[in-house]
Amino acid sequence: MENELEPVHYSVLYREIISFFLSVFDKDRELLFLDGTAGEGGHSLLLLEQFPNSKLVLVDRDSVMLSRAKTRLSAYSSRVIPIEANFSDLDLEFLNGFGVSNPPDGILLDLGISTFHLLHAGRGFSFRENEPLDMRLSSSGGISAEDVINTYPEKALSKIFYEYGEERWTKKIVEAILERRRHSRIGYSGDLAQLVSRVIPRKFWPPGRHPATRVFQALRIEVNQELLHIEIGVKKLLDLVAKGGLLQVISFHSLEDRIIKNLFRDYARGGEAKLLTKKPMLPTDAETKENPASRSAKLRVIHKSLPTDTEEEEEDEEE
Repeated sequence: MENELEPVHYSVLYREIISFFLSVFDKDRELLFLDGTAGEGGHSLLLLEQFPNSKLVLVDRDSVMLSRAKTRLSAYSSRVIPIEANFSDLDLEFLNGFGVSNPPDGILLDLGISTFHLLHAGRGFSFRENEPLDMRLSSSGGISAEDVINTYPEKALSKIFYEYGEERWTKKIVEAILERRRHSRIGYSGDLAQLVSRVIPRKFWPPGRHPATRVFQALRIEVNQELLHIEIGVKKLLDLVAKGGLLQVISFHSLEDRIIKNLFRDYARGGEAKLLTKKPMLPTDAETKENPASRSAKLRVIHKSLPTDTEEEEEDEEE
C-alpha cells in the first residue's frame, strides 16, 4: 500500500482493502468493481482513484445514501454505474438490466451503519437526538422500529435483544417496555434510550458507550433483516464475482462475522476459491485511535481462483 494514500473521509480498513486488491490486480487494468454498500462512497472513491481505468457499480438500498455517494463521486461519474438495491438482490441477470454484462472482478461489502445514518438521517438510529423510531434503511417500506417495540410479544423482543444485541439486561428491559406500552406507545428514540438507561444500573453501563447501544443495534438488525440479507447476499456474490476476482466483506457484529466465515469456508472447501484471511483482519491500534467506531470491524477476503494446493482450509479459531 502506498503510504500517501489517505481517504477524504474515514473509511474503515481502507489500507488493507486496497492492498488486497492491488496484490491481485494490476492497477492499470480495465476492471469492474462493485461496492454493494455504498454508504458515503469512501471506499468507492479510493477504488476509482487507485484503479484509474476501471469502472464501479455503486449499490445502496437507501436512496439518500446512494445520492450522497453519487455526489461525492461526481468527478468520476463516467466510470460509475449507480443502482438503488439491496446487495442481496444482485446477480448477473439483475445487473444486466443496468447495462452490466460482465461479472465484477472485485466486490466489497461494508456492513457497518454510516455516520450519516447515526447523526443526520432523522430515523431514530441514534439516541443522541429524540427522533421517530424508524430505523428503516430502505424507502421501500416494511416494519419500523416503533412497530417492533410496541407490537412484538415479550418472547420475540427478548430474542431480538439477547441474540442480536447480546444484552445481558434483556429481561428487565423487556419488562420495562411492556409496562410502558400498557399506558402509551414508545415512539421516539430518546424515550427508548431513557427507558433503557433507567433499567440498567449506572455501575454496569459500558465504558465509553451509551447503555442503550446494544438495544438500538438489535432493533436495527431486526427492522432491516440484516442477517438474512447477509446470508442470501454473500452467497449470491460468491457466485457473481469473476474467476480470479476478490470478494471482501467488513462486518461489525459477531453474528454477521460468523455467517461470512462459514459461507467463505464452505465455498473454499468446494475448490473454487481460496481464503486470503483464515482469521479476520482487524483494525490497527492506530486506526482505532483515529476512529473508535472501527474497533469492532473484521475484514474477511476470498479469492475466487483454484487454490495453489489441495490442503483443506483450517478452521478459524477466534470464536
